[in-house]
Formats: sequence, C-alpha cells, structure tokens
Amino acid sequence: MFKNFLFPRSRLKYVKKVGKNEKEEGCLFCRIAKDDPKVEKKVIYKDDVVMVLMNIYPYNVGHLQVVPVRHVVWLEELTQEEHKILFEMVYRTVKLLRKVAEPVAMNIGLNMGGEVSGASVMHLHIHVVPRYKRDFGFMEVTNDTKVMVEPLETTYAKLMKHVDMLKE
Repeated sequence: MFKNFLFPRSRLKYVKKVGKNEKEEGCLFCRIAKDDPKVEKKVIYKDDVVMVLMNIYPYNVGHLQVVPVRHVVWLEELTQEEHKILFEMVYRTVKLLRKVAEPVAMNIGLNMGGEVSGASVMHLHIHVVPRYKRDFGFMEVTNDTKVMVEPLETTYAKLMKHVDMLKE
C-alpha cells in the first residue's frame, strides 16, 4: 500500500538487515525469546509459551505482535494448549491497545509460510494493528508515505504502564 515510511535514520540499519539476519544468525523471534542482546527488541510481555512484542518497523502506532515462544511456522503446529494461550493473548493485547492507544478500529492477521504470504520472519506471529480516524492524511494520500506520529519509545512506555492487563 505505502511505498515509504518516515522513520528516524536509526531504523535504516534494521531495514537493511531484514531477511539477512535470519539466514545468518537464526530465527529473529527465537533469538528474542532467548533474550539475545544483539537483537533490537521491545518486549511487552513474555512467559514460557507466548510473548507480545512491539513491531519495531510498525505499520501503525501501537502495532504489536503476539508470538509463540516455541518455533513453529504453521498454525496447526501449535498444541491445543499453545493455541488456546496464543489466542487468549491476542484477546488481552486487543484490550490493552484499546485502553492505551484508543484506536477506532483494528486489524488482526497472520502470515504463514514466508515471503509469499508477506511474512519476513519464518516463525508464526499474529499482527495486532490499531487503526485511527486520521490514518490517511496528506502524505499517505499524495505520496504513498506513512508518517509515524509517535516514536517507538513513547508508545512502549505507554504500553508498559498497563502491562498487567496481559497477565490477568
């Protein structure tokens, strides 16, 4: 949809690594699950089964990902218990975002099977993307560019104030 995103220059290093890192150093989400200090991450919540992460290259302010800790690529690879916990966490993540970000709508989706599906990481994850009334402004309509109106660190701090909502 959008050809350009306006991000701080520090994001360029990450964007250039997408795809390369996974081949060189292993699955990005598995590395996050193992607390690899070399991986840039914003973990909102993590337990033995599931984690909630900020997408550090978000589609919109507040874009989160709900990710099983165990490496799986396809939904049917989850155990029944993992499936239940994963989707319960999606539910809790939606509640968290509705409280903190106050979106007027939301997109929830997952890409399975790699690049053909749109996934840049071969590890099952569910995107939870808040949508706002003013998502389409001048830049988006005239220049195929998405303007991020809030730095990741600000959004992260807001979410972390209410992280207990994910533990209920």
